[in-house]
Amino acid sequence: MFEHALWGIFQTTREGRYIRANAALAQIYGYPSTESLLEGLTDIGSQLYVDTARRSEFVRLMQVQGHLSGFESEIYRRDGSVIWISESCREIRDKQGAFICYEGTVENITRRKRIEAELHAAREIAERSNQAKSIFLANMSHELRTPLNAILGFSELMTQELFGPLGDPRYTEFAGDIFRSGKHLLEIIGNILDLAKVETGQMELYERDVELAELMLGSERLVSEAARQRDVRLEVRLPTMPVIVIADSTRLRQVILNLLSNAVKFTSAGGSIILSCGRAHDDLFLRISDTGIGIAPESLTKVMQPFHQVDGSFSRQYEGAGLGLPLSQSLVDLHGGEMTIESILGKGTTVTVHLPGTRVRDWGQLVSD
Repeated sequence: MFEHALWGIFQTTREGRYIRANAALAQIYGYPSTESLLEGLTDIGSQLYVDTARRSEFVRLMQVQGHLSGFESEIYRRDGSVIWISESCREIRDKQGAFICYEGTVENITRRKRIEAELHAAREIAERSNQAKSIFLANMSHELRTPLNAILGFSELMTQELFGPLGDPRYTEFAGDIFRSGKHLLEIIGNILDLAKVETGQMELYERDVELAELMLGSERLVSEAARQRDVRLEVRLPTMPVIVIADSTRLRQVILNLLSNAVKFTSAGGSIILSCGRAHDDLFLRISDTGIGIAPESLTKVMQPFHQVDGSFSRQYEGAGLGLPLSQSLVDLHGGEMTIESILGKGTTVTVHLPGTRVRDWGQLVSD
């Protein structure tokens, strides 16, 4: 085994001289034979390690632990080239406990270290690219909002005919289309800007005491008309006593609105949506359940990615930029919470927002889940 092993095997003195070495070790270090290795490599600390302090660290750890596993170092081969090795070693002692030698194995891990370095470099490039993308989106969102607000303002004036009739009724209809499309675009731009802020670490929470029932009812009012137009029943189950949460009311409302809007959009006429809250152990939860189209299991992770929709075709039935769920997840994360999705294709979806109990100033009267 010693002679034919694929990994290097050695015995050394504590001072750093090889006593024994097998052919595999000689090959790793670039020596033609074990004899030439033993003759040429007489001081491991100064001759072998690129960082000469590594031998001292090796000895120190051996004295403390009596063994080592996966001790990685850069070393010089006989021709001067540099490789990475991983050493595993133990102390050999006689029956009286006196030290005899170090005995262990060496593995050439240069290829693995090179791959790790390449992956690290690629990850840094990807992170820089992602940050540049976020900064670009944030800047573009700011630039787009100014002219879009002008479009919204003028189109609203035209629909109201404040400065006189437009003439043909179709002009009023067209102006209304411009206004509605502009509002939809402004909402998308706002979501992009918020997502960019989160990704670049610029999103800040402005926390205060928030009454949970008030937050839920306010969110319901903003989506109730859309639900009515789609003939979807929207039910809100409020706590029986006031529950006070420490949170950014704007951002938490944004989460609830995004989830309710998604539920309305993906629920057919005659369906229903329930917004409820409760206490699960020490956490507070808000839950939106719908009887909509549902999400296939293999698509659950995809819908949490920005700009992704389950149906990515141009002819998809449901509009949207695919930002609602990822943005909601990010805003919940900022609150130290967690968002989970359970869905059955063709049956409906339940999204639960968990907030840590440390954010609840007064539990009021909440049923346990």
